Amino acid sequence: MRIEVRPLEIKRWHNKKGKESFKNPIKIQALVDPYKMTYSTGLSSSDIDKLKNKGFNYDLTNNYMKGELHPFWDSSMGVVKLENHSMFFDTENPVDFIKVKIMKASEQVANSKQEWENGIFPDATHVIYDENAGVEVKATKIAAKKKVIIESANLSKERKAQIVVILSGKSCAGKSDNFVEVALDELTEKNPIELLRYVRMDSEDVSLQALVSECLLRSILIKKGHKIYYMDSNLGANVLDVVEYLKEPENQDLRLRLTLGLED
Repeated sequence: MRIEVRPLEIKRWHNKKGKESFKNPIKIQALVDPYKMTYSTGLSSSDIDKLKNKGFNYDLTNNYMKGELHPFWDSSMGVVKLENHSMFFDTENPVDFIKVKIMKASEQVANSKQEWENGIFPDATHVIYDENAGVEVKATKIAAKKKVIIESANLSKERKAQIVVILSGKSCAGKSDNFVEVALDELTEKNPIELLRYVRMDSEDVSLQALVSECLLRSILIKKGHKIYYMDSNLGANVLDVVEYLKEPENQDLRLRLTLGLED
């Protein structure tokens, strides 16, 4: 299998990109886990067996001995040079296979662009690009967009407005039908998978999430640090916590007060 690794376009002081960014190549290798006293190689025992079956007879044990260089992991073959341009690795080649494993075990290389964007690899400078995975993600989004268009067609304006305020933070109070439709269309293009989840969600959950989101926008509820308050009462750490709070039978009076507060 052919694996492509690309440098991430991280904004720098000189605003240069690609080959003009002056970024020097970075060298990485299997790091030592100080607690286990082993090299973090990314290789499983079955990976090592497969490599041996291919005639790759180097010492791939991950044991770390203080003061001693490992014959493979501390050699040039155990080093990956991350260039400032796209690189390609053939995993049928044992050395390339091992280098891909080292990259996947490193915080310097994100396993996918999506995981990097989600903050899973905050220190990454490069990303493993899988064209097949990218195609699958696009196909899933296209399918979700089609389903959103079909399933949202029968939703009331109120339900659409509730979803818009939850996912975009835009209040639809007093807005026209066109405003709501445009806002929903923007969400369809941006994140159809998440939108589809809300289109199919239980109506009470959508209604309550919208109620809490709208109250936060109008400062009826206040976010202080990691808590949401109504006056001096702590209702929870996030919108979903407050929703569960408002579902409790003993809290129906507050639920009614919040609802009436939006009508004032």
